[in-house]
Amino acid sequence: MEVYLTWQFWYQVLSAFAFGVASSLVPVLNSELFIVGALGSRLLGPLEVALGLALGHGVGKQVMFIGIRKGSDSRWIKRKEPKPVLEGSWRWRLRRWNDKAAHVVETPRWGMPLLFFSAVTGIPPVYLVVIYAATTKMNFWRFSLWVTIGFFIRCYLLALATQYGFHLII
Repeated sequence: MEVYLTWQFWYQVLSAFAFGVASSLVPVLNSELFIVGALGSRLLGPLEVALGLALGHGVGKQVMFIGIRKGSDSRWIKRKEPKPVLEGSWRWRLRRWNDKAAHVVETPRWGMPLLFFSAVTGIPPVYLVVIYAATTKMNFWRFSLWVTIGFFIRCYLLALATQYGFHLII
């Protein structure tokens, strides 16, 4: 059994953490490619990658969540009343769908499982779920816990699959 209390282990976790934070805020930075690259180059191990990326994603999504939730109270954002729309128009249907989606995300019975499923699979994109969750009454600490656990499972399974795939090829 390996010892995980070395400086090298924590340096590897920290480097994956930094990429995880950046990746969670900038959607173009792909964590899956980072996992494949880090394991392919043998610079990081699967646990280091998964732990660092999951914690980094958790922190990044927390920053997004707080920024969206508190940003709407900012004095720099102008408040506009929603324009009245005709019932039956496409804008009315879009608003109605948006209200229903926000209610589903806000409800603990469906919101937490949806958030966890999204973090593990990427369907629906976590970026969108965070935006919806931040505009509702979802509990911040539950949100943080489930998104971090979900990302850890996703990253660790992908890291193990990648490592197993490299062993088959090489």
